[in-house]
Amino acid sequence: MSKKDAKAKAQALREGNEKGLYLLHTGNGKGKTSAAMNMVYRHLAHDLPAAVVQFVKKDGDFDDGDRKMLRKLNELGFPVTIETLGAGFSWNTQDPDADRKAALLALKKAKVYLTDEKHRLVLLDELHIALRNGNLKLEEVIPVISERTPLKHVITTGRGAPEELIQLADLVTEMKLVKHHVSQKIPAQQGIEF
Repeated sequence: MSKKDAKAKAQALREGNEKGLYLLHTGNGKGKTSAAMNMVYRHLAHDLPAAVVQFVKKDGDFDDGDRKMLRKLNELGFPVTIETLGAGFSWNTQDPDADRKAALLALKKAKVYLTDEKHRLVLLDELHIALRNGNLKLEEVIPVISERTPLKHVITTGRGAPEELIQLADLVTEMKLVKHHVSQKIPAQQGIEF
C-alpha cells in the first residue's frame, strides 16, 4: 500500500468522529494568543462564527492588533464577536475584588458563547492567568468548558495552565521560550507584540 493510500485509509477511519475540540496553549514562550487567533481567522475564512473572550486584557489599556483586526472584520460582516472584559494585567491593577468580578463576568459571557448554537469556536484568552491569579477557581471553569455544545471548539491560552485543564484538553501546545528580544532591552513593538 502506498503512503498516499495509507493516509487516505486512516482519514476514512476517522471520518464521522468529529467533535468539538478543546485546544490549550500554554508555556513561557511567545505566541499562545497569536496561534489561537489564527484559528479564529481560519474559522472566519470559512464563514464559521467565532467569539473571543479576553479574561485579563482591559479595553482601553492598549489597542492591540488582534482586537483591532477582529473589530475591522466584524465591521466588514465577518461573524466574529470580541469581549475584552479583564481588569488589566496584575502590574496595573491592585484591586483583587474588581479583578475577580471582571473574571466572573468574562466566565459568564464565555458560558453563553460555549452553549449557544451560533458560535463554532470560542477563544478564552488568558484564562490560565485568571486562574493563576486566583480570580477564578477550577471548579467554576471546568464545567463551563465541559458542558459546551457538542461540536463547539474552545481554546484557552495563558502560561501556567493547571494540570486539570491539560488533562481535559484534546490538544495541548506548550510554547517554549528559547530567546526573547525583550531580555535584550528591545521593547515590545507594534505588529509583533500588539
